[in-house]
Amino acid sequence: MYFLKRTFIIIFCSIIFTFNLLASEINFHYEKKTIKQHCDIIFKLSNNANFHDFWEITKIDDLTDEYFNKEHQTKIKISKLIRGSKINGLRYIFFDKNSNPHLLVNVDKLCKVRLSRLLIRENRNKISSIATLSSDLTTITKNEKLNPNLKSAKPFRGVKVAIVDTGVNYNLDFISAQISRKDPSTLTGYDFEDNDDLPFDIDTGRSIFFPMHHGTAVSSIILREAPMSELVVYRFPRSNMCRFEELINHIAANEIKIVNLSMGSSNKSDWNCFLKAASYNKNILFFVSAGNDGKNIDKIKVFPASLELENILVISSSDISGDLAHGSNFGKKTVDFLIPGEQVPVIDHRGVKTKASGSSFAVPRIVAMAVRYLSKKSNATINDIKSVLIARAIKNNKHVKYGWIPDPLDDYLLN
Repeated sequence: MYFLKRTFIIIFCSIIFTFNLLASEINFHYEKKTIKQHCDIIFKLSNNANFHDFWEITKIDDLTDEYFNKEHQTKIKISKLIRGSKINGLRYIFFDKNSNPHLLVNVDKLCKVRLSRLLIRENRNKISSIATLSSDLTTITKNEKLNPNLKSAKPFRGVKVAIVDTGVNYNLDFISAQISRKDPSTLTGYDFEDNDDLPFDIDTGRSIFFPMHHGTAVSSIILREAPMSELVVYRFPRSNMCRFEELINHIAANEIKIVNLSMGSSNKSDWNCFLKAASYNKNILFFVSAGNDGKNIDKIKVFPASLELENILVISSSDISGDLAHGSNFGKKTVDFLIPGEQVPVIDHRGVKTKASGSSFAVPRIVAMAVRYLSKKSNATINDIKSVLIARAIKNNKHVKYGWIPDPLDDYLLN
């Protein structure tokens, strides 16, 4: 505890020193002024010769500048925070001497701290958790671990289904009870991003300070609608998409027939290794989301949905009337099914009950149908699964190939 306090005092002092140095060099004041005046002081007077003795400034874009401290060999990114057409604050991102981001601080127009996020790193610079600090930057008020230890539990045996996503919160009770385990303390799945056996639900692709979570909510739908599911969880390899080949081979080694893949992108090259492995492993059926860009993906392709594979089914979201949901992608050649995917009840990574919409949440509903079918007919092939799902669809839908399944909870034809 002493070490933590000491660490934060050092961080706090370094920030105050930085702020004071800015104040001394560009006459940066903290009186009550409008936010525009505040930002003008930062940028207008930055041409002061004395200021440049300490700082080099690089313009990143219209909202962001990078300040490099020559003496301390560290940098800060300062961005304007916009609400509507007005500037209502600033964001400071502080970097260490190895150019790694380590602290984000949002201040209001009076330069009072409104939000701060500290990246806590372990050996080899790996981020172990993201801490929220108090307004004086001296105390941790919340600490979100990126790879918490796995709680031991009795292995569950059911119909295996692979979840390829951002991971799951494997310590939530409802996940922990039905996640696939080799033994009470070891999961069957794998984290192909962090290269460990703890595929925790977190994605730092958009922001390292504000990670996204997705896989737990997707998984909660499958567990509710197909409670016999044994979840084999894989965190996808964002930083090296060619590891998808290894991931799919791992699925094949576990003799899993069904994969929930509620994700995609517009860059086909990201999916070359996926294509290779999926083409080879013809006994695995991939249920893929069509996306939520409001596009005809017959013409404007997204991947892996637009890949020409016999063992892929592409799903988009409908409203309760069977119409294409607002913003959902479509394509008579590319998209196979419409499934009700709007305002679907989910449990998120915090264990909070909420609702979610989009093709990502339509996919697990049809996956749950396939799991229920396999629970009755364990020897069914992927062609059997496809045939029974196609037979369940209402045809003549102008947006998709096979049609709309109005009630994915109805076991008509699945028994």
